[in-house]
Parts: sequence; C-alpha cells; structure tokens
Amino acid sequence: MSITAWQLCSWPPCRWRVPDDCAQWPAFVHVQSSVKPQAVGGREELRQGDTVWVGQLGTAIVGLGWEWIELRRGVFMLKDPNYVATNLQFLDQALAPLDELDAIVSANRVAHALPWQATLTQVLAATRTAEAAPTAQAQRLRPVITPLSPTSPLSPLTARTGALARPPAAGWPSAAAA
Repeated sequence: MSITAWQLCSWPPCRWRVPDDCAQWPAFVHVQSSVKPQAVGGREELRQGDTVWVGQLGTAIVGLGWEWIELRRGVFMLKDPNYVATNLQFLDQALAPLDELDAIVSANRVAHALPWQATLTQVLAATRTAEAAPTAQAQRLRPVITPLSPTSPLSPLTARTGALARPPAAGWPSAAAA
C-alpha cells in the first residue's frame, strides 16, 4: 500500500501549536517518496515526485507531504511551497487556528526541518542505479566445437577414442554468436 501526499488531507485533523524548539516536535519518519516518470523541463536526468513523512502527536497520527522537483542533480526544492498537504491544523500562542499564510509558514518550517533532501538523494540514487542496470538476461554459452574430419585421429567418429563431440544444439547460442 502506498500513501500519496494528497491523501494526508483526508486523515483526521490534529490541532498543533508548533513549539519554537524543534526537539519538542514529534519524531517524523519518512514513509514514502515517489518519483514521477516525467523528466523535468525535458532533461532526463532531473526528476520530480512527492514525499510523505508521518509522526505521532499524542494519540494522533499526523503527516506532511509535498511535491518536490530536482533543480539540478542532487538539489531539491518544494515544487509549490504554498502547498504542503497535511492533516495538521496549526495553532497560534492562544491555541487559535492560524490564518492561511501563517499556517503555510508553519508547514514549511516543519518540512524544511526534516532531512527530506538527503532522503531523496538516497531514493534517487537507488532509482538511477536500477535504471542503469542491464536488463538483458544472461545467455548460456556453449563453446564452439569445430568438427574434425572423420579420418582425424582425434575425431569422435574414430573408434580409437570414445569421446563424443556434438555441435551446438538448437536454442544454445554459440560463443561466436555472442
């Protein structure tokens, strides 16, 4: 099962005032990062996708997710910093809901405190390695056996040797064909 960033908005809402000290924040863990097959700006080496981070706040499960884009290889940014999908409802000092702009700032503050760029670097390294891996199946090779003349003393047709030499069978590529 996978979780997309946009599914987090359908989770039960959780009210939270972001403490000034991030050591008091829930421990968010990386749940998933997806990589879209489309290249960025026609450049095949650059990617885009989304990432999801989840934590526990009291008894509630909370999540943040966002789309990201690779500016240049290994350099990532939020695709739209004004939209971090979350089930968190950010609160001010008086525990009243923050206005939209302040909520965006709080969501970005949390997102940027997470090690998401380093995580994406690892995810993309694995993705790029898988893409670069050879897809051809290994072929079983059988050595090429040059038929000897029937009169040769080394010929399998000669009664003096009990050796059996067969030409490559159908379906077995020879070393010369490889």
